[in-house]
Order: sequence, then C-alpha cells, then structure tokens
Amino acid sequence: MADPTGLDWPGYLCSLDEEAGRALAIWLAAEELKIGEFMEVVDRAYAAAPTAWQSQSRLFMTEMGQPTAEAYARRKHRFASLVGALEEALLSGAMAGDVSPQELRPLPTPPMHTRPIAQVIATLERARRRQT
Repeated sequence: MADPTGLDWPGYLCSLDEEAGRALAIWLAAEELKIGEFMEVVDRAYAAAPTAWQSQSRLFMTEMGQPTAEAYARRKHRFASLVGALEEALLSGAMAGDVSPQELRPLPTPPMHTRPIAQVIATLERARRRQT
C-alpha cells in the first residue's frame, strides 16, 4: 500500500523485472545517487503530484519520477562543479566575495565515490523486501 506522501517503493521495485532493476542500479551508480536520496526526491515529486498518479506508480515513475530525479542529479553535479570552480578561484588568490557565481566556469568533477553495481543492486533488493 502506498504511503499518502510517498510511493509504494516495495511494490514499485517488485514490479521491475531484472533488466529494469539493473538499469535503475546502473543509472543510480552513474549519477552517484544513493537509493535513499533517489527515493526522497521521487517521494517529494509524488507528494506534489495530483492524486490521480497515486494508483499508477509505474506510469508516475516514467512520466514524473525519473525526470525529476534526472533534473535533481544534473543540479547536484552542476553545484559540485561550481563549488570546485569556487575552491579553485580561492586557491588562486581570490578573496571570499570577489567572485560571483556567474563568473565561475564549472569544472568537470571527478566521481565522488563510485559504488559497484552489485552493491546498488543488493540495496535495491533490500528495499524490495522492506515493508512500509
């Protein structure tokens, strides 16, 4: 049963076949998102969505949940690259307040911590079994 403010995660995850579950795990690992972080972002979108979505978790994920999580991941990476650019400017001698965010050129950021796909899949499996 779905929580009034959140997606029925065990039900949704159990509805994924092995290939779809693996694709989700690969995407989460590539985007450096933790499963709990992903679930929280999607739950917030779910809570804000019209009630018609609450009985259609797969469709919701396709139409709203995944795009919301993708936008979140892009913002997270952009923020990290801007923080890196600010740190580089400060290390180069800029004083705090000398550089505005508009002046920064985002830097490519190295992966923070890549988790093995098998570990992400195992975490998804545990989330499937968890009762709400």
